[in-house]
This record gives sequence, C-alpha cells and structure tokens, in this order.
Amino acid sequence: MILVFGGTTEGKKTATLLESMALPFVYSTKTNIPFKTTKIASYRYGALDEQQLEKYIIKNDIEMIVNASHPFAELLHDTIAKVAECLQIPVIRFGRQLLQKTAHSLVSYVNTYDEGVALLKENQRVLALTGVQSIKRLAPWWQKNTTYFRILNRPESLAIAEESDFPKEQLILGLPSSNLKKEIEVIKTHQIDVVLTKETGNSGFLSTKIEAALKTDVQIIIIKQPKIPIYFKVVYTTEELELLISKTIVV
Repeated sequence: MILVFGGTTEGKKTATLLESMALPFVYSTKTNIPFKTTKIASYRYGALDEQQLEKYIIKNDIEMIVNASHPFAELLHDTIAKVAECLQIPVIRFGRQLLQKTAHSLVSYVNTYDEGVALLKENQRVLALTGVQSIKRLAPWWQKNTTYFRILNRPESLAIAEESDFPKEQLILGLPSSNLKKEIEVIKTHQIDVVLTKETGNSGFLSTKIEAALKTDVQIIIIKQPKIPIYFKVVYTTEELELLISKTIVV
C-alpha cells in the first residue's frame, strides 16, 4: 500500500498515475476535500503527528510514501521524514520545479515571513497571497495596516479566517490563476502597494503574480521555498515519478 500526501496539483497527478498503474493507495489531506474513492484508491483526512503517522503506517502496511503536499507544509515534511527514516519506508517527494529568480528592483526574495514583514513600511496596503494558514502568522501586521488575503472559498478556510478575527470585507475569495488581466485588476481594485507571496513555482502561477506586480509598478516580496529533508528522493514530473515508483515497488 502507498500513502500519498496530497491536496495539491501534484497530489491529483499522483492519484491519476497510481490508478493507471493499478497500485493501491491512500490519499491523505489535512482537511476534508472531495475525493472519489475506487477499488484502488481510499481516502483519509486530518493532521498526523509523528506517533499517529507511525501507527498508521504500521497498521495499514504502508510500504512507500509519495509526498505531494504543498512545498510550504514544513511541519508535515519534517514529520514524514522522521517517521519514514525511522521505519525505513522510502519517500518520493513530487515537488515543484522552481522558476529562475527575477532580478528587478521591485522584486525581493526572503527566507521567512518575518524577513518579509521587515521590508514593509507602515500604512502600505498589502495583498497577501500566502494562504489562509498565514493569517494568524501575519496578525501583528494586518491588525495595524490594511491587508487583503486571497483564500479559497470553502468553509474550512473561512472558519480559519474567522477564528483569527480577520475582517471579512478584506478577504478575496478565489483561486490563483494564469489570467494576468485578472491579477492586475485585483491589485488595482484594492489599491495595493505590496504583494506578499510564496515561491510556489508555476503550479502556484508565480510568474503571473510577478508580471502583474511589475505591470502595476507594485513591490512584490517572495518567501523562498523551504528546503526539503534529504531523506526524500525528489522528482518533478509524472514520468520521473512513475519510473521511481516502478524501481522501488514490485509492480
């Protein structure tokens, strides 16, 4: 049995691949999302700490993990690495190829949220494209300065925003996209001074976000993708993933 940590574009691609290879797997996400179960695919949701993950792997005879979760799910990455290495379970990381960094006076790359906030100036209007989980982390900034967060239009995300007492009128509900005109419109409509985002690669339409910021003469601060544990074997395409799965598991 293969355990897939998904909830991403890469997660969906992994599920489709394993179905085509007729390899039984469990698709795991932190929050409950729509997922079609089949004879091949089963589904679970909910966060797992190290002890819970270890028990789950042993109980369900997991022989491989495909970590296709979000690149910024640092706690999950560390948990998987520690447990998998301890149990000697192979882990394939289906990652996102990073884009070449943009050299421009309006573009800044930082290692952490704190470094990003340190670049902001008082009373600047910020568009945060860093996800609903970052609302709490950025509270010291948005409690004093006008900030808009774009989050997914789903109950779980809205509940997280509400728990943090974030102003509803400053939520932009929707998905990132490659529609440059739409991204520019969001910046202009809300009179944004600075865009704060994450280094997500093309799966997160980072190039579109950068282009939209530059075309509107707006500063963009990009939080660099965290390093992946060295225990993981990293692939970036479904072809590479299929090949490595075939080498690791007896098909």
